[in-house]
Amino acid sequence: MPVARAKKILLLTTLAVAAGLSAFRLRPTDDSLLPRVARQLTDYLLAARQEKAYLHLDRPVYGTGETIWFSAYIVDAAQHQLDSLSQVLHVDLLSPEKRVVARRTLRLKGGRSSGDLLIADTLAPGTYVLRAYTNWMRNAGDEFVYSRRLSIWPASPVGPQEAAVPNAPTTPAGKARAAAAARPDVQFFAEGGDLIEGLPAVVAFKAMDASGRSLSVRGQLLNAQNTVLTTFASRHAGMGRFSLVPGASQRYRARVTLPDGSTADYPLPAAQPSGYSLHVVESGENFLVEARYRGPAGAAAPGPVQLLTQVRGVVAYPGPRPLVGDVPAAWRMPKKNYPAGIVHFTLFDAAGTPQAERLAFVPDEAAGLRVSITPDQPSYGAHAPVQLTVRVADAAGQPVAATLSVGVNDAALGALDPNAETIASNLLLTSDLTGYVESPGYYFRTPSATTAQHLDDLLLTQGWRRFVWKTVLAGQAPPVRFNPEQELSLVGQVVSEHGQRPIPNSQITFLQTRPAKNVTTATTGADGRFAFSGFPVGDTAVITLQGRRSQGGSNVLIMPDAGPVPAAQPLPTLPPLSAAPAAVSTLVRRSRQVQAAELDLHPERAMMRNINLANVAVTAKRQTVPADDPRRLYGASGGTVIDFANDPAMQNGANVLQKLQGRVAGLTISGNPPNMTVQIRGAGSPQFILDGQRVDLDIINNLSPNDIESVEVFKGAEAAIFGGSGGAIAIYTKRADPKYRSTDKALAPGIATVKLPGFYPAREFYSPRYSSLLTNPPADTRISTLYWNPELRTNAKGEAEVHFFTADGGGTFEAVAEGLGRGGQPGRGSNTFTVKGK
Repeated sequence: MPVARAKKILLLTTLAVAAGLSAFRLRPTDDSLLPRVARQLTDYLLAARQEKAYLHLDRPVYGTGETIWFSAYIVDAAQHQLDSLSQVLHVDLLSPEKRVVARRTLRLKGGRSSGDLLIADTLAPGTYVLRAYTNWMRNAGDEFVYSRRLSIWPASPVGPQEAAVPNAPTTPAGKARAAAAARPDVQFFAEGGDLIEGLPAVVAFKAMDASGRSLSVRGQLLNAQNTVLTTFASRHAGMGRFSLVPGASQRYRARVTLPDGSTADYPLPAAQPSGYSLHVVESGENFLVEARYRGPAGAAAPGPVQLLTQVRGVVAYPGPRPLVGDVPAAWRMPKKNYPAGIVHFTLFDAAGTPQAERLAFVPDEAAGLRVSITPDQPSYGAHAPVQLTVRVADAAGQPVAATLSVGVNDAALGALDPNAETIASNLLLTSDLTGYVESPGYYFRTPSATTAQHLDDLLLTQGWRRFVWKTVLAGQAPPVRFNPEQELSLVGQVVSEHGQRPIPNSQITFLQTRPAKNVTTATTGADGRFAFSGFPVGDTAVITLQGRRSQGGSNVLIMPDAGPVPAAQPLPTLPPLSAAPAAVSTLVRRSRQVQAAELDLHPERAMMRNINLANVAVTAKRQTVPADDPRRLYGASGGTVIDFANDPAMQNGANVLQKLQGRVAGLTISGNPPNMTVQIRGAGSPQFILDGQRVDLDIINNLSPNDIESVEVFKGAEAAIFGGSGGAIAIYTKRADPKYRSTDKALAPGIATVKLPGFYPAREFYSPRYSSLLTNPPADTRISTLYWNPELRTNAKGEAEVHFFTADGGGTFEAVAEGLGRGGQPGRGSNTFTVKGK
């Protein structure tokens, strides 16, 4: 079905049934059920207006100290056309411990944006997660934000050289939990949803380790009498299937042989005494669908069954079918009538209740774009100009207007993960599935009957939940917790002090201290949520939120939204560099050389890292905050400490600065709250550090003494690590103490400080231009990526050109272009060329 036509059917008729397709022609008996269901589904999806995000990266692997270059595509979830509903995109890099270590906020224009993320040289190597999302996307669930695992290797010459290894548990209970978590996970899934006693069934399985990586397994199916009924073995990515006719009141288990040769038993889902089954097979150009019914005590089916199918809201259905005895109801559904992507088959009984579901896949062979890349020469020398011609056409060879992104990098890096995701695998497959999908590009790289079988195994075992039938059939509107952002916003929730329930009608005061001063107030809704927008944001806005109950109490927690909740599944560890592939070793070696040369030219970049803390004078009276406390900026300690938590006299009063007056030699505090000034030894205003974050005096002026654990004042040489000449005052709050009994990390009851980054101005990828007239060519800091262009548009002939120069090093390089046509069709193309280095 052409994309334009599919969109028209979805929006105007609510029924994706082409008038000339007999297999999909409606019958009068349909009027009371499936048309209503189709309208409800269409209304739901139109109201949801779901979005998808995809990031094209300059290369598949990175090293510490390097930069990730990316091009972002934001599309509507139905037609995959570049979307303009949201105008703000958030991109995060998460560490193996699931902490955000780098973040970009980007302005979207017509669904497109680009940017870069610096991988700090202080980060430990490991498996990281790159994610991208709009706030509106999160209404579908955090599992539907864009997410991709990245291997980051130890390339920085000054950072950690090995990945952090979690501490092994020492207690018996801890060891038992670790052993249970390490046990391979083998799950079994009945086609259609349930096993039904007496009905033939297909059972799919998936074997994974704790981090979600597939395991090759084999096994035996046993009944309660330990009789071996059949054997099975995984055929791709730990997945496979077998057939079974469940007996009455029987329980089954699988005895699985794991990769290390050990065996373990796993139960199968219990068979139901009655119900419906749904079976789908591919047969050439069609899907063949069968439905069966087994009633209690052999009762006949309560009326005919009906089949509704949909691909991203494009709905189609044939007529109803009777279920008589053991004869199944059957339908033949032509693939050509669906757009490419996941087909959702749902079986409804005569009362309109969904009874069974099954996923299948329609390939994009007829709809996908053909992208070709042609270099003007097969090989080049060092510092030579390169011209690549990119052509985009449809399946008939006609030119297509498309927006693309192009990266050129060492071909050996691409070979490390030839089955990595692509824009097609993401938009057509993984963006509509929950959970981690291993090597998604495999199912698209070389389509065949075998890959189609493996993809079908994936769809039998992986979840699809962009909507729930119960919600749709009840006529409920899609949940909206997040509004589409047209500008930067700050959202969150006010909850009880122990985080157990939301606090409605809470009064929230918004105080912005940088880059402009701004004060406003708001009231939380029934769910305790709040949202602020329309405030000026420069590079980074520093905002303090203060919450009070409607009765005036401050015993609440302010929970600024920190982004989607990361998946609980642990990430796999990287092997030692000595065991890494040769291409990784080459990348790391080159990267270290370039980064070392950069540090030689710019030694000031390592200055803060190399400060010798042993030279800082130690004058503290006593230390209440441990030296290794994560709230210590730069790990600094040794100042004069004032203990608030253990001194009752310090736990009252309106202002923390008032309590510091006269307690530290050289510290002068004047004025009245909330307009107090601070100086140390007459050298100007000191720096203020609140729980490890630099803040303005305005925030300190609003802190209550009973929220403070201790204050540390750094003077003279003690403050050298912070820079500047005015000294520093570090304030440690009780709630931010890692040992505080609450797991919430808000600054204090009723108060929270947020650093909100402004829109990131994307840098331009540096690609030097060489000339024979230059006697001293510019230094080339490119490591493995020779060229990166985040936005390239084809002309009326479907063509575009890119130009760049080769570097010093030689080898084989691969150019990759990805993008979308105007109709939302994804496309990808690649080609290689060689460079003869110096």
